[in-house]
Amino acid sequence: MSEGEDAKDVLGRSVPRIILVAAAVVAGYLLFTTVATALKSHGLAQNEASVRKQIADLDRQHDELVSIREYLSSDEYIESVARRVLGLVKPGETRVLVTSPEADAGTPAAAPTPTDGAWWESLFGQ
Repeated sequence: MSEGEDAKDVLGRSVPRIILVAAAVVAGYLLFTTVATALKSHGLAQNEASVRKQIADLDRQHDELVSIREYLSSDEYIESVARRVLGLVKPGETRVLVTSPEADAGTPAAAPTPTDGAWWESLFGQ
């Protein structure tokens, strides 16, 4: 064999190896990016579920606050405050104040005030 034939033979064997190595590198890169994208997608799906739960909780709280606001602006609430806090009565009604036996005969008993929790919890029993 001559020197030219040896170089051609070595080069002929090297080209398939180079192609095989290049294909393996490309396949490895594609596999790595696919796995990384799948992991990122899974993490985003978990984050989405958490955010959706938070949105549902906030919607529930919003609905509660809207119902409280509607009650506080209703005539029923205004009348109850006028009767309970201000001691007002409708025309033709007589105000009756009930006191406990322990209270002084000349001093009216003070209205009980809730001490623990927010004021709306005493109204709605929460």
